[in-house]
Amino acid sequence: MDKQIPRERMKKVDDFFLKYGWIIATACGIIAILFLLGTIVTLKQKIPLEGEEVKKVYTDIHLWHFFQNKYKYGWTMFVTIGVLFGGSICAALSLVKRNFASASSMLYFLAIPLLALSAKFFEESGIEYLSGAEFGWGAVCALAFSIIGAVIALSTEFSENTFITKQIAEDGVLIAAAFILNLIKIPLGATGGSANFQMLPLFIIALRHGPAHGLICGGIIYGLMTCLTDGYGFACYPFDYLIGFGSVMVVGFFRKLILSEKQTGYNLKGELFILLACTIATLIRFIGSTASSMIVYGVPTLTEAMAYNAIYIPVSGLIATAVLMGAYGPIAKINSIYPVDKAL
Repeated sequence: MDKQIPRERMKKVDDFFLKYGWIIATACGIIAILFLLGTIVTLKQKIPLEGEEVKKVYTDIHLWHFFQNKYKYGWTMFVTIGVLFGGSICAALSLVKRNFASASSMLYFLAIPLLALSAKFFEESGIEYLSGAEFGWGAVCALAFSIIGAVIALSTEFSENTFITKQIAEDGVLIAAAFILNLIKIPLGATGGSANFQMLPLFIIALRHGPAHGLICGGIIYGLMTCLTDGYGFACYPFDYLIGFGSVMVVGFFRKLILSEKQTGYNLKGELFILLACTIATLIRFIGSTASSMIVYGVPTLTEAMAYNAIYIPVSGLIATAVLMGAYGPIAKINSIYPVDKAL
């Protein structure tokens, strides 16, 4: 009897998020946008005076400052607001179809590196006597509500997802395959970047089982495993690993357009949607790693950060996409024989 009570409470919690989770996630996205009307960045300047005296000046930067000529990369705030707004729309649409909940969570997660870059952009803006830039209260609150919105949106997806034994076993085999393929590297240039096939098994997980499995297996499980073994430190996990490998969930959004239980071979429409989905996933990984390069590794300019990541991430994504498109027919055949036992 005592064990039954916690189960009933958990069911009530699941039912609550299934029914009202989209409202909470939508509200979080809107609140995050409203907080961006507050102080996003605080600039610190040390202005030399006579002798050795220095005057410290703190300037609060708001949304409209990003679009002034003296500051760089104003487009990032426009894109960030657009991403958060799109996430809010998807969260609302999840009332109709649960897949929109995963789309909403991915957009909220994508807003995080864009917001995190906001302070870094000012450090290369050429402002005189600039000694540093830090997050303002508006950006911090927007980040917090973006994370809350992402988690809540994803929880509504989990409410209708099953993780039965054979699915977990398949996920485990593919995660292990990705981990092994990560060890087979193709060096690219003298900067230390390299390409590999690790994204391919993660793409297959999302394609077979949907976006929730893609995020859990790619961003959380595989992301943590590779973060711990790569030796770069846990500080780079949110951008390089959680967002970077969690981006494979995008492929899950296109699952029904790529695979069907009756399909047993290649299909032009499916090939085109594989190309589109993998391209979007690779772009999201590129954004996350670019943010990591500037925030964690201290790459001084956006151009340099993008140049480094543009060497190996697109190549890795292209390799995985090409192989996935080539193996599309056999994957479709396997899917028709062993269909996934869950509704998406």
